Amino acid sequence: IPYTATFFIFSDYMRGAMRMSALSEAGIIYVMTHDSIGLGEDGPTHQPIEQLGNFRAMPNMLMIRPAGGNETAGAYKVGIENRKRPTTIALSRQNMPNQ
Repeated sequence: IPYTATFFIFSDYMRGAMRMSALSEAGIIYVMTHDSIGLGEDGPTHQPIEQLGNFRAMPNMLMIRPAGGNETAGAYKVGIENRKRPTTIALSRQNMPNQ
């Protein structure tokens, strides 16, 4: 199963390829880390603002933003089982409880 991972803010550089994978029904898993509405130590250049909405609006893209360890495991399972469209999983940079 093909996958890739990077900071969520850097998804701007791969948006064209991600859109093409959605239109092509490629079952790729995109793991985007460091999603946060808060300002981190890297400053505003690493603060994803509009990325989440853009990927939710992308046709045929499954966008998941889990809120803990158990939800992350479930999101990854959905991505593995979802072979007809790409799955983007946006992971927070803050610590989350396992619920």
